[in-house]
Amino acid sequence: MKTEDLYQIILEIDENWSVTSIKLDTLQEEVNVFIRYNKAKATDPVTQEQCSIYDHREERSWRHLDTMQYKTYIKCSIPRVKNNLGKVNTIPVPWADKLNRFSYLMEKKNYRSVTSN
Repeated sequence: MKTEDLYQIILEIDENWSVTSIKLDTLQEEVNVFIRYNKAKATDPVTQEQCSIYDHREERSWRHLDTMQYKTYIKCSIPRVKNNLGKVNTIPVPWADKLNRFSYLMEKKNYRSVTSN
């Protein structure tokens, strides 16, 4: 099994997204998981219509659960769509909320740590 396939499974990313590469930075003790959107169309988050991909935002980074002792980050240039009203919107990602820079699993871990003290 390729490393990208392993991360695709453990991150629970559906067929709309692909893990394209994994970069290991041993000096910073980081794993960077690069993800891309695979489709030519996506659902506009405002109007719920299927729209063509308009462009991609600059690459964003989300902190995820550690891979062994290495900090792990998800990195992606999220697609944007242009709806029939002419408004350009960023599509949601399956691993995090819109404005959050932590993955759902990292948020869940942090929440449990805070509530258990």
